[in-house]
Amino acid sequence: MIDLHLHTTASDGLLTPSELVNRAMRSGIRTLSITDHDTMAGVPIAAEAASKLGLEFLPGVEITASLESRDIHILGYFIDQNPPELEPFLKAQQVDRCLRAREIAARLAKLGAYIDIDTLIKEAEAESRAVARPLIAAALVKSGHASSKQEAFNKWLGDGCSAYVPRRGASPADVVRLISKAGGISALAHPGLLRRDELIPDLVKAGLVAIEVYHSQHNNARQSNYAKIARQYGLAMCGGSDYHGDDHHSAKFFGSIGLPREEFILLFQRLLAAHNSVNN
Repeated sequence: MIDLHLHTTASDGLLTPSELVNRAMRSGIRTLSITDHDTMAGVPIAAEAASKLGLEFLPGVEITASLESRDIHILGYFIDQNPPELEPFLKAQQVDRCLRAREIAARLAKLGAYIDIDTLIKEAEAESRAVARPLIAAALVKSGHASSKQEAFNKWLGDGCSAYVPRRGASPADVVRLISKAGGISALAHPGLLRRDELIPDLVKAGLVAIEVYHSQHNNARQSNYAKIARQYGLAMCGGSDYHGDDHHSAKFFGSIGLPREEFILLFQRLLAAHNSVNN
């Protein structure tokens, strides 16, 4: 099994990098990539854990771009840890996450759902975790303002809800170009959830190399559609469960949704070519 879309406690996952690698091993995954949101902090530990278990490991990241006040996620693979082209950008992304979290907390307070955002950010930074909406949702549950994280999203934090604050940042095309400069390859994450297929041609022009065809929320029709689009634009395919933890909707797909070996070979060839073009 090949799973190239996994999250750890470095962003909004529930397992530490080493715990996730060990869980992957027990679940039959033999090739994996850690793709935390806007950070590569979990990559070194995960890589070491994978090496000890004889697993094939690809360093990765899932970068949040913004277009028309909507999040668009771009996966980046085969990027060296702390690349000079990417590190300042990722640090800026983390700063923006904190600013956004404070805006959300201010809106929540006006709605009668106060949370201690200063403590939340301090604890997240101490644990090298990204400050993301799931952390805020957990704080709302802990404070008694919601019975579950899903309720917190449905009532306050989801897109368009009363405490929702849209992301601001780089365009998807700029993120694609940035990943290329860092020696990696970019892939459009879960396009079936995004439902903005009209963006794909411009992303291809910017240097997009792959598209996530296999995903826990892609049914057979979506999978077939994006496989067709990948062939149409000469893109490689990637895929994974998008596992965050056992309380996440993707949990039941962990160890069962992944990238076929023949598609991984093509993807890996693109990875090597991109990496070599930057370093030669």
